[in-house]
Amino acid sequence: MTGTSLFGVVGNPVKHSLSPRIHQFWYDQLSVDARYVPLELAETSPAADIQALARAGFSGLNVTLPHKGAATAAAGTRSNAVDAIGAANTLVRRTDKSGQLVWHAENTDHSGFLWSLESAGIKVPERALIIGAGGAARAVVFGLMKAGIDLEICNRTLSSAEDMRDHLNCPDMGIFALDELERLAGNHSLVVNTISLGHSGGLLPLPEGSGRQFVDISYGKAAEGMLSQAKSKGWNTLDGLPMLVGQAADAFELWFDQSPDRESVLKACREWTGTTA
Repeated sequence: MTGTSLFGVVGNPVKHSLSPRIHQFWYDQLSVDARYVPLELAETSPAADIQALARAGFSGLNVTLPHKGAATAAAGTRSNAVDAIGAANTLVRRTDKSGQLVWHAENTDHSGFLWSLESAGIKVPERALIIGAGGAARAVVFGLMKAGIDLEICNRTLSSAEDMRDHLNCPDMGIFALDELERLAGNHSLVVNTISLGHSGGLLPLPEGSGRQFVDISYGKAAEGMLSQAKSKGWNTLDGLPMLVGQAADAFELWFDQSPDRESVLKACREWTGTTA
């Protein structure tokens, strides 16, 4: 790339996003001539707005809620992971055969989640329990499926979990109501929460953990309640900051074809947020 390259994170809201600090950390560390900015888009015509950003000079975008579906629609091409998960969190600008600037859509949430387990020294078991069936759950499930893990899903709405199972073509995936969580969690050494109860202060019932692993893919105040409860029940805990760093690093590699230092920026994120795992 020549000159200062422009990147950003698209969402609504994005004021809270750590992505600009993470990527600027790597630009400084690797002497990359780039700028990364937050872009808050309204929900009136997000796909068209995202397409316009390619023509406006942006070389790449991260995409967060609620625009991951719009990012998929805005892309000229997309990866198999995007098709499977049904959402894109990373866009890479390319030139199509007619010379037009278009987006190629990728999803790095699934690989970011797997890296979060690896970075924490968590051995992926043969079976795992996932709480939730939304977009974040689909990314986590896709990643664990690729790793060959058998999965069970707990969700408020059974039909949503069934839709996810059908979309991901995983007929053997067990589907259960959320009120069965405490019983099911007792049978798993890895439990992953992908729903946003933490944002409203809600808590999920958990059995005694006995040193087993509980992961909440939120971080900061959104994860405090569930992680605190899990710790009090004897679970080892991990929040979503490593997943955030992992997906950001995979996006960075797509844009610049070089690997950033994940561990150093994860340490910085802990300092910025005042959190521990």
